[in-house]
Formats: sequence, structure tokens, C-alpha cells
Amino acid sequence: MDSDDIANIGPDSWKRSGLVELNEGGREKRWWRWWLWPLAIAAIIIAALLTIRDVSADTAQQAREILNENGIGNIDIDANYRNVDVSGELPAGVTAAQVEALLEADPVDGEHADIINADTSGLVAAAPAALGPIDVDVDSDGEVITLSGTVPSEAHEAELVTAAEGTGLEVVNNLTVSGNQPSAADADGQIGNLAGVIGGLGVGTFVAANLNLDDDGPTTGTIEAIDLGAASGLEASSGDGVTVTAPPAPDLGAIDTQVDYDGNTIVLNGTVLSDAQAASLVAAAADVVGEDNVVNNLEVSGLDEAVEGADGRVDSLATAIATFGGLDEANGSLTDTDLTVNGIASNDAAKAATDGTIAAAADSGVRPGGEITVPEAEISLEEEIDLLQAELDALQDEIRENVVFASDSDELTPVAQGTLDKVVLAMNRYPRPVVEVGGHTDSQGDDAYNLDLSQRRAQSVVDYVGAGTSPDRLSPVGFGESQPVADNTIEEGRLQNRRVEFIAKESF
Repeated sequence: MDSDDIANIGPDSWKRSGLVELNEGGREKRWWRWWLWPLAIAAIIIAALLTIRDVSADTAQQAREILNENGIGNIDIDANYRNVDVSGELPAGVTAAQVEALLEADPVDGEHADIINADTSGLVAAAPAALGPIDVDVDSDGEVITLSGTVPSEAHEAELVTAAEGTGLEVVNNLTVSGNQPSAADADGQIGNLAGVIGGLGVGTFVAANLNLDDDGPTTGTIEAIDLGAASGLEASSGDGVTVTAPPAPDLGAIDTQVDYDGNTIVLNGTVLSDAQAASLVAAAADVVGEDNVVNNLEVSGLDEAVEGADGRVDSLATAIATFGGLDEANGSLTDTDLTVNGIASNDAAKAATDGTIAAAADSGVRPGGEITVPEAEISLEEEIDLLQAELDALQDEIRENVVFASDSDELTPVAQGTLDKVVLAMNRYPRPVVEVGGHTDSQGDDAYNLDLSQRRAQSVVDYVGAGTSPDRLSPVGFGESQPVADNTIEEGRLQNRRVEFIAKESF
């Protein structure tokens, strides 16, 4: 019975219930009221409390459902009717304002009344996640490689250990895995960089290595390579933060020797590696000119050879010096890779002997070079004129075929110029004779005009040939149509008549 039912009970009802007794005159006795009203009030309060309790439980359940659906758990919820108080530690990335907005929004379904107020003052932010630093040291003596320090994850540890094992060295793993979130922004990349540097190490390539990687990155440290060749490869795999050093290369000696012979004396200059090499050259020179005519200015470096086979190459020079007795003069040189001898031989047999010796030097690992010449016998001017004319005559067919002109033209064609280049070479071989260049035309046109045209054609040839030799040695002469070599009545004959001819002379 609720309070409304109690209020609606009339006197008749009271009488029937036995709760009211009437007195004389029909007036009811009021003795029951002193205890009835407290009961009624208590019933009302109890009913209200039960209702509030049910609503509070429903509100708390609703709040849990809302938070769970949004991935927010482990939060304490205390509901009072349609108000909730939430407390506890917020999940990472979630704020109290977000929780409040979620709870005060519309419910997840229509079975619950709205949450009127959500008090989130009891919520505290989640503690920041622990961060794991990178601090790795790598040390090696060329035989054992030791990894020590801290990495964030087992994957990082495995990557470094795998790289170390790939070097072929004994690996000592003293790494500690923090298991925390990396404190470096690019931890994977930095670990990968260090693994790459480690992977560049290898048995027999370095003497010692000390590397470090921390959160700031990149990998730093030093690597001492076993030699300069290994240093080059280590530098390529180490990056800018790692200094690669190598022991200095040993001093190696180079052969650089010169020989000069004037027909009486041999002078030796330059550097050899050993006393034995110097003695070999001095002995060869003494066999040619005698000990008293050998000037030995050689220096002995005493160093190891920079190029293998130094003794054999010095012996090649000594063998070449031994042929100088058949030469009028000579000069030569020997470097680490080249043997060069130039000279003038007394005759063809002496030239052949020296040439053969120089060519054979290739077997000792040098590149032979130089030239031995035999002076030509002196000839008279008349003989030189005959020789030049013989060469010009030999070219005459080619000249008549190529050094021709278009009708009414004195311009040289490229083909004509190519043939005239051969005339230049012949004249340069015989520098004393002069050459008359005769120009000719066909019979077409006026005789006087043809004479002038032939002069111009001869001049064109003189200008071109004179540019390659001395212009004073050439003289143009125009003959016009007066000396035909073919039939002027046909085109082919006229073409042959438009020509130039060369005559070697003592003077003009």
C-alpha cells in the first residue's frame, strides 16, 4: 500500500477493517491515528529508497557499459540515482573530459534513463610508459667481438647478434633487453645502422674496433684497418660517424734511371734499388766505353721494389747498353714500367741489334719504346730533284683524275685537296727543289680567257700546297688550252684537259 492508497481510505473502510471503533452517537473513536501515521510515512520512505536504489544500480551498470564499449575499463563507478562518481587511473591516451563526455551523452539503448551528471574529479592520468634507452658498445680485437649495453627489445638484440656472428669472429653477447618502449624516435633504423657497421667487419680486415650507439645516433667510434686496401672497404660500410684508420704504407722504391752516350762516354743518372742493380749497369757501360769513360751518378735507395720484377727490368737496360757500341750516340731511360732508347746507328745491322734487344725487354715486364735511326747518305740537289720528280710522276695519274676543275672554275674540290696533301708530303721529304705548277684548260671559250683561267687554277693549287710547305718553292704557270692531253671535242676529253701538272726544278 502506497501513500495514495492510505490517503483514500474512508471511515467505512476503517470500520470494516476493524481499525476504527464508533462511539455513542456514531462518532468514531480516534485512538488509532497516533500509530497509523508513522507507519504510513515509513512505508513511503522505504518505497522511495528502494526506487532510488534500483535506479542507482541501473545507472552504475549503464556507466560501466558505456565505458566498456569505448575500451575504458578498471574504473571505479559510484552511482547515486542518476549521478555517477568515477575514480581511478585513466588508461593511456584517455582524459577525464573524454570520460565525462561519454557518460553524459545519450545512453547506449533506450532501456536506461540519461546520466544526469558525471563527476570525474576522482580520475587521475595514467603513469607515463617506461622508455627504454639505446646504449650499445661494440668492442673487438680482431678475433673476438663483444656486445654490451642496453637495447629496448629482443628483436634489436637478435639483429645485432646476427650481424656479429656474420663477421666470422667469436661473439660475446652481454646485451641487456629493457623491454620498454624505445626512447629514440628511430630506434629500429639506428639499430639497423649499427648492425650494418658490424657486418662490414670481417676476419683479416681490421685490427681493432670500438663502436657506440646511443639514443642520439648515429653509430660512432673507430676502426683500425689492417691495411689501406681494407680501410677503403670499411669506410664504405661504416658511415660518417666512424673513423677508419690504417697503418701507413711502407716506403717503396721506384726505379728511375737515365743513360746518355755521346760515342765516347756513358753517363748513368737516377735511382736504383740496390747496389747489385747499380753494378749491373756500370759493368754493361764499361764493356762499351771502358771503366774510365763511365760516369756513375746512380743513387741506391735501398728500398723494397714498388713494382715486382725490378732486377729483371734493370738487366734489360743493361743488355740494351751493351749494344751501344754499334751506335754513334744514344740516350735511354728506365722507369718502373717503361724502357726507352733513342739513338743513331752506324749501319742497319747495328740498328737491328739494338732494336731486337729493346723489343725483347718486353719479356721482363717493361714496355719498350724509342727509335734507332740510320742516317741517310748525303745526296746532291740534282739527285733530290730526280727523286722528287719521280714521286710527283708516280702521283700524276691520281693528280689528273682528282685535281680537275668544273667548267669555268678555279675552285679545288675536297677530293683534289686530298691528292694535293700527298704532293705536300713529297715536297717536305725533299726540301731543296722548287716546283712549277702548270695550269691547263679545255678549248671551250676565248683563248685569252682560258689562259687567264689556267693561271688562276695554277694559283689555287699553289696556295693550297704552299700552306703545307714553303710558298716560295712553288710557281704557278698558266698554259691555257695550248697543251691538251685529250680530245676537246668530247666532254670526257675536255675534263682531262682541265688539269694541273707538277715539274721539279733547281730554280725558277
